[in-house]
Amino acid sequence: MLEIRKLTEQEYDECLTLSEYAFQYQLSDVDKEKRKSLLKKQEVWGEFEHGTLLSKLQLIPLQVFIEGKQYEMGGIASVATWPEHRRRGSVARLLKQALLSMKEQSQTISFLHPFNVGFYRNFGWELSISLKKYLIEAKDLYFYPNVKGKIARVDKIESWELLNSIYESYAVQYNGMLKRQEYWWEHRVLPRDFRAAVYFDENDTAKGYILYKISERIIDIQEFVYLDEEARCGLWNYISQHDSMVEKVKIVAPSDDQLPFLLQNPKMQQEMVSYFMIRIVDLQKFLTDHPIAKVREPLCIHVTDEFADWNTGTYILENGKVTFQYEARPSEKSIKTDIQTMAALLLGAQQPQFLYRCGKLQGEKEEIEKLDRCLSLQTSCFLDFF
Repeated sequence: MLEIRKLTEQEYDECLTLSEYAFQYQLSDVDKEKRKSLLKKQEVWGEFEHGTLLSKLQLIPLQVFIEGKQYEMGGIASVATWPEHRRRGSVARLLKQALLSMKEQSQTISFLHPFNVGFYRNFGWELSISLKKYLIEAKDLYFYPNVKGKIARVDKIESWELLNSIYESYAVQYNGMLKRQEYWWEHRVLPRDFRAAVYFDENDTAKGYILYKISERIIDIQEFVYLDEEARCGLWNYISQHDSMVEKVKIVAPSDDQLPFLLQNPKMQQEMVSYFMIRIVDLQKFLTDHPIAKVREPLCIHVTDEFADWNTGTYILENGKVTFQYEARPSEKSIKTDIQTMAALLLGAQQPQFLYRCGKLQGEKEEIEKLDRCLSLQTSCFLDFF
């Protein structure tokens, strides 16, 4: 008989063994103990048959910033099944259980990093986060004059609060950025081989930082975070000071980043990388917290959700109120769409006019234009990984 339940701490070794097999790595005894301590902060759901673990997923309680507000988020990670038990619907059942658990805990949104985008679209997640990656030749580095601040290399762990204060001021400008806790900085953001450098302005106020490592004559910048143009220039000058040490510069940036336009030679290697998928777990609650609900003219959206049927129905938005009609049929004025499209729309990953043109949003053009006017210009970004 199949059983879905949370793993006990005594079963964490089984969880890690399955992860090692599925993701093809091997943990030392020390790393296993670290992983177990992190598992205590998560829900680990498994499907068992006669007491044997068949598959599992980890549900991480997190928070993200959307339109400047903090939302509870459930992160889906380390989804794995033993090969002899695959293609029997085990992962689908675990995902349904995870959604129910998130809904009970008011985690209105969920993130995951997909092994296959199409697979998770079947369950309501949508590709909503992309990142840019740059590869710049050292010969194209240059210096901005008259930058009056200073750079300080800092101890990563001891300075996490300083880094976090800059990060949060930057994060609220995007939809989907993680609210980081101390343990997250220590275990997830600041691996041992990365360094941190902070830009301070003339008033000794921290205005930006980079997280980077140097190896094989490449400076690899995983986070380039700045609060104003002066800080960007100061950090860029610091990067350029490595011109005699490195041959190339790698930079990871948000999808709306405009660095090439600012360079003297913008002809560099650029890549847009599909990154994280997002799912709305409880659409009624999510919409109530979202600025779109403040639209003055009534806006009617009919949404279908084939995997979490509690979201299927018609949503009427007006003056901060959300009226929900469960499984109601759409009216002539309704905008019609699905739960996947709502995630891309409300996180700023895609614009209404594009979604209308490609058929993801259906309805009268006037209603689509009304929807377009309700949404802010904040785009989506996520710099972390789980």
